[in-house]
Amino acid sequence: MKKIVRILLFILLSLVVVVAIMFAFRTCPPVGPWPTPPWCGAGFTRNTYEITTNAVHLPQIKSVNMSDTWGRNYNMSMVENTRDNVSSSFDRVKKLGASEVYVHDFDRAVFEKDADFTTEKYALEDEIFLNDMRDESMNEADIKKLAEEAHSRGLKIGIKRNLSFVDIGKYIIAGISGNIQSTVEKDYARFNSGHTEKWIRDYFAKWEKRLTEKAILYQKYGIDTMSITPTWMGPTFAGHESLANDLQKKLIAKLRTVYQGKIHAEISRYGFFENKDGNEDWTKYDYYKDADIVEMRIYDLPEKYRNAEITNGIPQYLTELNQIAGEKNIKISLFFAPSSYPDSMKTGSLEVLDYRSDKVKNAVTDYEYQSKVFAICLGTLPRLKNIERINVASFPWDDALNPEVKPKLSVASTFRNKPAEQMIEQWFNK
Repeated sequence: MKKIVRILLFILLSLVVVVAIMFAFRTCPPVGPWPTPPWCGAGFTRNTYEITTNAVHLPQIKSVNMSDTWGRNYNMSMVENTRDNVSSSFDRVKKLGASEVYVHDFDRAVFEKDADFTTEKYALEDEIFLNDMRDESMNEADIKKLAEEAHSRGLKIGIKRNLSFVDIGKYIIAGISGNIQSTVEKDYARFNSGHTEKWIRDYFAKWEKRLTEKAILYQKYGIDTMSITPTWMGPTFAGHESLANDLQKKLIAKLRTVYQGKIHAEISRYGFFENKDGNEDWTKYDYYKDADIVEMRIYDLPEKYRNAEITNGIPQYLTELNQIAGEKNIKISLFFAPSSYPDSMKTGSLEVLDYRSDKVKNAVTDYEYQSKVFAICLGTLPRLKNIERINVASFPWDDALNPEVKPKLSVASTFRNKPAEQMIEQWFNK
């Protein structure tokens, strides 16, 4: 057994050395079933499409949300790095006609030895590449570069946050069997199964400290917008909503003492429309009114609109969103990210890193459907006065599409290098 392990380690080390030498000398492997390194010429095919759309002027602020990844290995090829693609990606964002771009930074909870991830025995720290061989936190040089690259193109830039309370390296293992999505959902449900008042107060103390440190850096380098909402594994506060509401307001007030940019907060679409998200009572929340930007994510339609054709369902949904925003006296930023497979607005996005799962394998690419969904959404917006921003998502950091890379990006809730990119460009530049 030990001999086999030594042989495997030798093979792995040899591969690492070979890739490092190829990177240093910018040499390329022959075409084959393996991924193409990003330094090899154009690397990925840049697609062009014949697009016809009846675009009209949009009064909303136009934004692009970059894919929520940072650092190396976002295509699971071990050689690509978002840092190498900031300039080229922001060029594309500018060409789209956007005035803002959003990127994602990463935080993680590091627990004491043997502590369960539902306890308060943790510290909030930087995410590291070795945790799951993928995402990592931005360093100060990254923040400086992102601000400079955006501002040099006349773009404003916002930074959102992805937070993990689980050692997400376990999901890479789950991916071997094609079970990433189900494993994440199970962990998320257990994590939020019953936070105590003690846990909530402890969390907000740590989160406020973490965000204050970030806000000072953002102020230093001119980041235009920062989010207070942790995504991916953000905590919920059922049973303690009034306490959480007060602590959210305290957090926003604290950040304003060190940061002069805009504060961004995300709201639950279920809480906004139905006043409840699971067991969480959203009638007790109004902290988001203290923020400058209030954003709602849409990947699909809620149940009550799924029986209608998308030509009716999407306008009805957005019209209701606009009406409720007016009743609450707020303006909404719309994060819109339809997937490119048939009827995705009725079933939602897929975890395309879970490329071994049957659900992803069997998904059929449908670029026309995604473009149609975007066109219906954009065509509805001019008459909706309480939607102040359209944030189209998600925009990957390069032109990769399967089979050039392992993740099945052709069915993902991304639009770069798909017909929807050119269609959005016509609307945004009208």
